[in-house]
Amino acid sequence: MLLHNQKHKIGIVIVATNAYFILGLRLVNRFNNFYSGFSQIKFYFFSDQDPAPYLHKEINISYINQKHSNWVDGVNSKFKNILSLEDSDCDYIYFLDSDTNINNPFNEWSILGDLVGGEHFGNKTWMKDVKNYDRNPRSSAYVPYNTELPQTYYLGAFFGGKKENVIEMCKVMCEWQEHNKKISHEPGVNDESYLNKYFHYNPPKTIPIEKFPFVISDKGGMHNTREPSLDISNLVEGANERKYSLWDIKFNKIV
Repeated sequence: MLLHNQKHKIGIVIVATNAYFILGLRLVNRFNNFYSGFSQIKFYFFSDQDPAPYLHKEINISYINQKHSNWVDGVNSKFKNILSLEDSDCDYIYFLDSDTNINNPFNEWSILGDLVGGEHFGNKTWMKDVKNYDRNPRSSAYVPYNTELPQTYYLGAFFGGKKENVIEMCKVMCEWQEHNKKISHEPGVNDESYLNKYFHYNPPKTIPIEKFPFVISDKGGMHNTREPSLDISNLVEGANERKYSLWDIKFNKIV
């Protein structure tokens, strides 16, 4: 039972290597400014740069050094990264893609649950009749067309819940990733394919897209963010100048 006067320890996992570093900084900044709840929030920031010098000093953040040579390695690292928090003191763990933006106040009660997923923005439109599941029968992420279970397609950019449930889910999905590596198969939408298979057979609390409190895949006008060598030095400098205030990225500039 969730009590609204109960304080929880919530871990927020962000993977922000290469050019995604600046987007990860934005997410932490805006989460910190718009969060209106009472729980203890701790950010776990997986990156090749330490975010602390560019953020308000009172933000509780743990930097875990990590490098990725390409975008696919980055997105596929999230489940293993979450497993590294198994012995943390978090009550809940949530993953947010680094290019997630926040524009309105929110609190934890909109996202708390035993296991939680966000409805994909295409679930009721272009995926209304056929979901974007991995249809390769050899794949560990496979979901058949003729499944008899209810079908909802979830965002890969957000998921979470009670720590023990999220850890168990990530253990299973890491095993699935290893299987597909052995057969040289990369699912069409990478990590999202594994998450959707798991949720298909283990339905989570679903946050409908119309009630989803965050903005997905907002890169602020940045181009070629998947290019590891993209120069973001001017953006990082701008973020550093505004670390004690709310800022955003618009048209590839800090505003």
